[in-house]
Amino acid sequence: MSRKDKMMVRHPNRQFLIACALVILSGTACTGGTASEPAKGAGVTGNGPPVMVLAKILQSPIPLTGPVGVQALAEDPERESITYSYQWYVNDALVSGQTNPTFPAELLRRGQMISVEITPSDGKQKGKPVRTPAAQVGNTAPHITAVTLTPQTVQPGGKLMAEVAASDPDHDRVDLTYRWFRNDAVVKEGEEAFFDTAGLAPRDKVVVEVTARDSQALGNMLRSDVVTLGNNAPTIVSTPPAPVTPDQYDYAVRATDSDGDRLTYELETAPAGMTIESATGQITWMIPPGNRGVFHVKVLAKDGQGGTAYQEFDLAFGVSLPGKSAGA
Repeated sequence: MSRKDKMMVRHPNRQFLIACALVILSGTACTGGTASEPAKGAGVTGNGPPVMVLAKILQSPIPLTGPVGVQALAEDPERESITYSYQWYVNDALVSGQTNPTFPAELLRRGQMISVEITPSDGKQKGKPVRTPAAQVGNTAPHITAVTLTPQTVQPGGKLMAEVAASDPDHDRVDLTYRWFRNDAVVKEGEEAFFDTAGLAPRDKVVVEVTARDSQALGNMLRSDVVTLGNNAPTIVSTPPAPVTPDQYDYAVRATDSDGDRLTYELETAPAGMTIESATGQITWMIPPGNRGVFHVKVLAKDGQGGTAYQEFDLAFGVSLPGKSAGA
């Protein structure tokens, strides 16, 4: 045989060995030739169940501000996707119907111990259930949801009342403290829910800041909307006298203002020649001789803040009045 012929010789056994090695690397058993049956002693690997590696309650102590959550992590030998089932326990007693990954806070009370048993599954097998360490339900601070001042319209000297909506998840007693502000400056602090606006001025701005607490913890703070004080109109407190003489009429109009505003006076309706002192309200009328009839008068008192009081009356000379006019 020539060298060339030797080089052309095929070695089927060598080819088979190489092919078999490749198949073994790919995880399939080989025998010889073109066998399609597994080698003696070889078998298909079985499915392994997932194993829990982490299970714990997310918060400890547990506040009752929202659902209780749990962290769960498992590993699967075949790296298949894993699902979890849950059974919750309160004080070591199984809670029927609670199979979600969260537990409702409204079913818990302060001091209770809560845990959850978690079972992993890869869809073919369930793993060994693992129960988390128990976590205690702690104290939850009270919470204010709304603060409203009433009435919304008030004049200096009136009272404001703070209406507060607050709750405590543990059903503890909620204590409230109030800080009252006038134009951003604190003017009153304490446990009184009302504020007397005596001494304040029109257009002053009043706000209340309320803080909640229970016996163990401080809750949130919430402010009301601003209430702007209105103006109190003046009041005329004097009564017009009847004419004493036929030639002159005098009347000192007197008015009060609860805001302490400076008042001015004026005549809106008056007979010819009647005058009034703007600062004092003194009315004077030098009556012309022979004047007869009924003369109508309307006097105003103004506080300069938009508040006005008025008074109306009639003066009769030489005739009788059919009736008296009411003042305001």
